[in-house]
Amino acid sequence: MWKEIIAGLSTFFTVSYLLILYPKILAEGGIDPNAALTATILALVFGTTFLALYADFPAILAPGLSVGPFLVYSVIQKQHASWQLALGIVFWAGLIIFLLSIFKVRQKILTHLPSSIKAAASAGIGLFLICIGFKNLSDFQGGIFNIPNAIVLFGLALFFTLHYFRITSAFLITILACTLLAIPFGFVSYQGVVALPASLKTTFLQLDFLTALHPEWLGTLLTVVLICLFDTSASLTVLAKLAHKTDTKGRIQNIDRIVIPDGPSSMLAALLGTTTLAFTLESSAGIKIGGRTGVTALVAAACCLIGLFFYPLISSVPLFAIVPVIIAIGIFMLQEVRQIQWMKFSESIPALATLIAIPLTLSIYLGFAIGFVSYVLIKAILGEGKKVHPVCWIISIIFAVHLFWQLEIS
Repeated sequence: MWKEIIAGLSTFFTVSYLLILYPKILAEGGIDPNAALTATILALVFGTTFLALYADFPAILAPGLSVGPFLVYSVIQKQHASWQLALGIVFWAGLIIFLLSIFKVRQKILTHLPSSIKAAASAGIGLFLICIGFKNLSDFQGGIFNIPNAIVLFGLALFFTLHYFRITSAFLITILACTLLAIPFGFVSYQGVVALPASLKTTFLQLDFLTALHPEWLGTLLTVVLICLFDTSASLTVLAKLAHKTDTKGRIQNIDRIVIPDGPSSMLAALLGTTTLAFTLESSAGIKIGGRTGVTALVAAACCLIGLFFYPLISSVPLFAIVPVIIAIGIFMLQEVRQIQWMKFSESIPALATLIAIPLTLSIYLGFAIGFVSYVLIKAILGEGKKVHPVCWIISIIFAVHLFWQLEIS
């Protein structure tokens, strides 16, 4: 039991940077950051508790760093959608994922999506995050050579130094160090330390259900679902292996229960005012030191719940203090390019198209669409169409029809 408790504390300190980072990202999309913090913590606690009690799995379910930035920077800012619409998309995505899990379709999809496209999509999202980070780096007044940018560069150097020495709380330490360094220069607006939890009245039940189902947003909804599936495929596989939850053939034990909680939890997250939940790789910190059951997850969730009362302190962190973390996460995700089958052109060309399209267009949706459509086309041209799983054909047809429909109305 003590080993599980210590593992839970380790997981909390590793994942706690999300409590600072995520509300800042959502605030860029117009959501009240204090309400976003409350929504993020409540969704995390609910999802993680559900996972711990229902599947006895030692991981944290938290808003993912793929869907959030995509909705904020690609959908809200670039396509001028409202944040209420974005939350509506999150709700329906959560429902779709839940239904796919209930009917065990999700488990089959996870094993039949093209591995190269999955790797290219993860790497492309990494490039997307790096671009967003450097965009923020150059947005400060006074040009590129200024104190906030210098602090960001210091934060990057500090993070990778801590990472080299395997300090599990490197993300959190980096954010705190950048914030402390900014205080003497007057870049920190001190809001206090402790207070009652921030109200949810600005975000609770404010999502736009109906507009999210309009054909115009079908591709965006499909993209969010695919991102969630990719996140699950990558993170869950790693965490299950570390926790010795796989059989002799590498299949995840109890997967039918493990994949259930994130769907309903994502629906609740949308109702509260945050985005879809995903298995966090940071949970590996607790697993590596002996966490094997849901007790580890419950301890970490309980610690996160305490964060509700520290929203004034969290609100005091300047936006540029989180930029090093965004860039670092992007760099880690970019390393997925190693999984692409570069010597097999029918795999590498669609993967390369996906990888390039996402950062160039700042649209994960277009990256997915171009990647999947080109994948089935190239396979068909080379006479390998029968090797393409029906799941890929269906996804590609949906993307192709939606792209054509968008061209027609534009």
